[in-house]
Amino acid sequence: MSDERNFRTYYYEKFGFHGVEEKKSIEILLKEHPLDVEKLRLFCLRYPIPAQYRIYLWKVILGILSANQDRHDFMIQQRTAQYQDLFHALQVMHRIKDDTPLSEIFLRMYLIEEGMLPFEEHGMMTLPNNRIYLSLATVMCGLVEDQVDVYWLTNRFYRLLMRNKDNLLTLPEKVDPCLKKEDTDLKLWSHIQKHQLLSSLPLSTWFQQCYAGILPETSVERVLDKVVGGSFIILVYVAVAMILTLRRPLLTMVSKEDMLKYLTKIHEDSGDIIVNKAIDLWQKYGHQKKSASPNFLE
Repeated sequence: MSDERNFRTYYYEKFGFHGVEEKKSIEILLKEHPLDVEKLRLFCLRYPIPAQYRIYLWKVILGILSANQDRHDFMIQQRTAQYQDLFHALQVMHRIKDDTPLSEIFLRMYLIEEGMLPFEEHGMMTLPNNRIYLSLATVMCGLVEDQVDVYWLTNRFYRLLMRNKDNLLTLPEKVDPCLKKEDTDLKLWSHIQKHQLLSSLPLSTWFQQCYAGILPETSVERVLDKVVGGSFIILVYVAVAMILTLRRPLLTMVSKEDMLKYLTKIHEDSGDIIVNKAIDLWQKYGHQKKSASPNFLE
């Protein structure tokens, strides 16, 4: 019954008909003064987030907006002013052009803010951490209309992931036992083992960028909902769900290279199926009940 309800709720949200229960619950929480951030995080874990509230919830939980609603207007003004100052600084230094991608502009702004923008940019965009930032920024550009919000959300998600990097680096080793447990006949698992696929997949990178650039944007946002709620373990279940969902084509492939290429860019239709399955697995093992409380502090 719960699986049926979860599917129905997601279906309604996908097509703009938000679940009544979820909508009422979040509206009650958003009427509290001040906002209870921990309750909002738990909501992200337990329910699908109505699309109309997603960006606002992310901003509050990530500290872009205060839990005190009376300060929101002031904070928006301050965030906007800081954004404009950083953007103007890049213009003055001639570090951006009219055709510079927004993701690269935001990376440079972030590096200025951190005091880390190099004088020479050769190779800067290919550094591992910068590539993670660029992937997140690209996804946010596709999900969020306001460029100021895109910048701050990218920054806060990136900082959250970097502060919890040690935890993230322990997660890839959990994929294999979970996949073995879920593959009932072990045919797929044995095929994966034979070709040593898991050790060749860039799982650490995928986890650190929350599948940005791998899954479609509308699928990534639902993964980010659980991450912002405090559950990084969802990233493991996405990897397992990806392999299980693509079972049939993977079993027909006889080379590791073909499998790696196939898994590096997921079709939009498959993205939703994968994330649905990942959330089902994640709920099956009870991870929606409690936030892992990752470090959100600045």
